[in-house]
Amino acid sequence: MKMKIERIKCLAIDVDGTITDEKNNLDLKAVEMIRKLKEKKKLKIILASGNAYPVLMGIARYIGGIDLVIAENGGIIGWENKYIILGERTIGERARKIINENFSEIVKESWQNEYRKIDFAYKIKRGSWMEAYEKIKGLMEKKLPEAKVVFSGVAIHVRDRKVNKGEALKKAAEILKFHLEEIMAIGDSDVDVEMLEVAGIGVAVANASEKALRVADIVTWGMRGKGFTEIAETILNEVNLTF
Repeated sequence: MKMKIERIKCLAIDVDGTITDEKNNLDLKAVEMIRKLKEKKKLKIILASGNAYPVLMGIARYIGGIDLVIAENGGIIGWENKYIILGERTIGERARKIINENFSEIVKESWQNEYRKIDFAYKIKRGSWMEAYEKIKGLMEKKLPEAKVVFSGVAIHVRDRKVNKGEALKKAAEILKFHLEEIMAIGDSDVDVEMLEVAGIGVAVANASEKALRVADIVTWGMRGKGFTEIAETILNEVNLTF
């Protein structure tokens, strides 16, 4: 089917792997495109990331033109000191304790955990990401089934399983007074899957995980920030999308 670009009034954009480069630095061309989309198309812009709320707010302020942030993979929605917490914090805290007690030799806590409320992140210490992910996921399923373990490509996250970017995007749409069909979501990893599914158009950049590629309506040719720039240029040029 064809989707007319003019129906899109809002973009929900992941950060890591989507508007960053190969070194995970912000892709400056992608940042420039976000500013152009805001200026020329008057689109509302949501940043949706696994980062802690203060970190994401900092990114949003320096990019400029961001209307709302979804932090902690859907755990917090807001702007500055006005935010909403979704999910149960104690679930993430219990999961964090289990990981610290059982897997301290293979993973370490993200420095951001001190500032997190719902979603707690871990970095690899030794071994492989997938080995650590499978071990943590297996134990959590036995000891704390209310928790969800997800690998984002840059960290292993644990949180209340009811929390995800898709549910947060539904709430964000209410706040900004949009229909989900008027939102395009752009992402790259497993933590973006629910967001890509509920948005009117789900876009995966070329480096996306298998799950994200599978649910996306559109897959860019370019990877990471280059992929975002590609879809941004499509919007700016008012090219109808076919999928």
